[in-house]
Amino acid sequence: MDVYKEQNVVRAQTGHDRFAKVAVLIIGLIVAFAVFFLTAQFGVGGMGLLLAGGVLFGAYYITTGFDNEYEYLLTNGEMDFDKIIAQRSRKRLITVKLDKATEFAEFDESTEIDSGASVVTADDNTGENIWYLRVEHKDLGDTYILFNPNEEMRETMMKFFPHKLQAELRRQK
Repeated sequence: MDVYKEQNVVRAQTGHDRFAKVAVLIIGLIVAFAVFFLTAQFGVGGMGLLLAGGVLFGAYYITTGFDNEYEYLLTNGEMDFDKIIAQRSRKRLITVKLDKATEFAEFDESTEIDSGASVVTADDNTGENIWYLRVEHKDLGDTYILFNPNEEMRETMMKFFPHKLQAELRRQK
């Protein structure tokens, strides 16, 4: 029987994200007005209107690029972590085989990450309910993946972990 599980997590906006959005919009408006008025001075106002519209569209495009979410896809023991940018583009962060997992636990400030390990972040940016999955990845080597799986996703993932890890997790419950 095939197993397919999907979960989407919206990344929370930080103060830096909100500031950057406002700054880009303000700069975009200033540049758009400047372009329009400068071209109007030279008698090519139509071209200026077109350029100003392009500048405003560019500012809009950049600001919506701060709206990200993550998608976790589990298919028959293989898990994909994708970043969805402004619901217009998708970037594959990493694909892992869960039978290569060595650790799976809740992440907190006492969790130590090996200095030589790779870290892939796909969490909601709230600092709550973050879990880490440690795997041996074919390209990245020792890798920690930080994400926010719900209980149903965690239970489904458990079925594909190596037996040694499954036994360890059952003992911890």
